[in-house]
Amino acid sequence: MKAVIVAASLVALAVGAGSSVLARQDKDGDILQKAINKPSANWQVQGAGQTSKPVKDKTVVGGGGMRVEVVAASAQPWAVAAQQPISGKIAKGDTLLLAFWAKAESVDGGPATATISGARIQQSIAPYDAALQGSVKVGGEWAMHTVPGKAVIDIPAGGGNVSLHLASARQTVVLGPVFVLDFGPDYDLSKLTN
Repeated sequence: MKAVIVAASLVALAVGAGSSVLARQDKDGDILQKAINKPSANWQVQGAGQTSKPVKDKTVVGGGGMRVEVVAASAQPWAVAAQQPISGKIAKGDTLLLAFWAKAESVDGGPATATISGARIQQSIAPYDAALQGSVKVGGEWAMHTVPGKAVIDIPAGGGNVSLHLASARQTVVLGPVFVLDFGPDYDLSKLTN
């Protein structure tokens, strides 16, 4: 069943809005071979200023996600973070793609928006340096969000994770499956950004 979810997620990723670049790449080979994590929506959420729980939702690939309610903004966006491990190694200069499903929910009747101020592929222990990072704006409908780039540090196999920093605002976000793809040092980054 997990393999079906992963395959369906990657197909959706490849043909989804804003991610057509992956459909072109997939013609060259099996995109699953590029994954250095076990794609899932099994997020571990940390931080005192939040409540989180798994939710079922048939409208997202995999059938659910992790709902995270940030009760108050913090000057330290990492004060609330959702994380998943990365099993593969990353070499400085590798072309990486962090891709994850997410949607926002309304807070107090306001617009359904959320800001993930730090979407990172990072070391899983101190000093938590990032190989890749960016920020993402999330709307009220499920969408695949991507952060492409070149790794700026090495991370050994089993020594990294995905970390989404959520405490930049009082907000509610639902996080679906996440994918970390490593295309190696010679892959043209512009193929992931056009």
